[in-house]
Amino acid sequence: AVFAPKADRLDPEPWSHHPLFPQTREAFAVPTQVNYVAKGGRFYHPGDAVTGADAVVRRVISLDYLWNEVRVKGGAYGGGCSLNPVTGTFAFSSYRDPNLQQTLDIYDQTPSYLDGLDLAQAELDKAIIASIGDLDSPLTNDQKGFLSLRHYLDGTTDAIRQEYRDTVLKTSKADFAAFNAKLKNLAHPSTVVFASADAIKAANDNLPADAQLQVTTLL
Repeated sequence: AVFAPKADRLDPEPWSHHPLFPQTREAFAVPTQVNYVAKGGRFYHPGDAVTGADAVVRRVISLDYLWNEVRVKGGAYGGGCSLNPVTGTFAFSSYRDPNLQQTLDIYDQTPSYLDGLDLAQAELDKAIIASIGDLDSPLTNDQKGFLSLRHYLDGTTDAIRQEYRDTVLKTSKADFAAFNAKLKNLAHPSTVVFASADAIKAANDNLPADAQLQVTTLL
């Protein structure tokens, strides 16, 4: 087989402090009895160190605070948060959620939850072990191939992966405070929901004009 010659690498574009997408507050009206509520923004800024400890904190937020507030008390079928170390974004999400504005309020109160969190060492150890389990989850052959390709494209070396793993294992209570400081300064936070027209109207009726959701009717 004859393959095309390898293309020369192009010089990468310099990092920009401008958001990749404008800050938005969007609502898509669909005929549904439950809602899908997401909010997120830029967590890491150019030059910030990406640490595995942040993955541990994210896990605690997702499986303790959001599980109890969004799912157990709020009645949503599911909810949680994600942190992407490659794109630098952090996002909350819920699905099959009977609430809309209440869920957004819960997201916004996450820094207060972290401020008052007094995590026992045993609970921290469990979160660390679970986070290592996330890193060591079994992979199929195609998943291994895709992950290797992603690491190649984004420049993630074995040394970087080992350093990330080490910072997971070294997570301390101080890392929760550092995470919270970043979360309080989440850049360009955007909200996107899929909900019924009535639920969107009820949320907008209680919001100031400059914070209302911009509605697009899909169906």
